[in-house]
Amino acid sequence: MANTVPATGSLRYTTIVKVNIVYYTGGILGSGRLVFGMSIGNALERRGVSCTYTMVHHSSVSHIADDFKHIKIPFENEHELSPERCRRSVLYKTIRTLKPELLIVNHNWFSPYHFIDELSCKKIYLADYTYDSHFTVPLPEKPLVFRREQYHRVIAIEPFESSIPMERINPLVIRNRDEILSREKALTRLGLDASKPLAFYGFGYQPEHIDRLLKKYSYLEKEYEIVRLPYDVFPAVDYYNAFDLIVCAGGYNNVWEVNYFNKNAIFEPIPMAFSDQSARIEANKTFRFDVNGADQLVDIIMNL
Repeated sequence: MANTVPATGSLRYTTIVKVNIVYYTGGILGSGRLVFGMSIGNALERRGVSCTYTMVHHSSVSHIADDFKHIKIPFENEHELSPERCRRSVLYKTIRTLKPELLIVNHNWFSPYHFIDELSCKKIYLADYTYDSHFTVPLPEKPLVFRREQYHRVIAIEPFESSIPMERINPLVIRNRDEILSREKALTRLGLDASKPLAFYGFGYQPEHIDRLLKKYSYLEKEYEIVRLPYDVFPAVDYYNAFDLIVCAGGYNNVWEVNYFNKNAIFEPIPMAFSDQSARIEANKTFRFDVNGADQLVDIIMNL
């Protein structure tokens, strides 16, 4: 479990005057990290925080975030983000133009590494589960090593072990429980009558694995009516009350949405470069939470 460390920083937003918040993440493939940003945006709106909130990202499915202000930028490599060239990078120019009072960074700590110290704003790093090796980037000259002191708060957003000292909040979820459709409304919108138990296959963002997984879980067709939502139906959690079983990969949003909404589920771990989804699936067996981590994060933001 990530260790708890004392809070740092003294600025308090006791009188809110349009705080300028920027969330930056990677997430070239899929929607996961962009959903983190949307979860934060929804929580800010729920609390009525007076702020300008902008997501900066590399996601290939940026259309899902069109309800928010977001900027898609190209992914830049270690050459473009080197100490000599980083101030000519799109990332640097974008963040400097936005002039954040609070910068929230998820996953891609290495991208702003060489210029983040010159930003006068408060900074939060959000860590979802990853191997410790993620915090060291081997480069020809010398390795780039995560520096906790570059951030005012370093926060784990799910339960996992790390060599980096971190606070921990609950997982971020895009909706609260009272914000999704009732079973009756979900069934009506999906055109289903639930005469047979319904199983939702949530394999949408693992196209290279879909055929194998459909074959592996074909036995469920004897007991359940299988539902696969079109790609333009987002977020799927809006319809969770319609389903009796969720079958999905072990990605962050899949696992913690199922946990938060108390759904029966079968998880299938998908190979990842910097994490093992089996570890998250195992953590899910014993970890329970009722408070959305996105709401907890807003509490932290309000008291930086």
